[in-house]
Amino acid sequence: MYDGKTGTILCDWCGAVLGNINGDGNFFALIRTKYCTQCRQFASAENHRAAQRAYRQRKKLEKKLCMERLDLMAQENELLRQKIRRMSEDNESEGT
Repeated sequence: MYDGKTGTILCDWCGAVLGNINGDGNFFALIRTKYCTQCRQFASAENHRAAQRAYRQRKKLEKKLCMERLDLMAQENELLRQKIRRMSEDNESEGT
């Protein structure tokens, strides 16, 4: 987190001071740093869990839609089979 008034960079997780862009070392290294060394592993694990949760939700929704389409196709196939049976029965009754 960046404080624009003082130029201080803070850890997004715990709020510890990471440095000051106005004079503490490399400006570009500081502006891209989000977490202190203690919080980095916890933040990484939390981000990984959130990404995995979102992935599972997407897969679950995808599977649900696929199963719905499969059920609709099965219903359509059954209706077409019935129609073919009726048509063949009608043709047999007309032929005799």
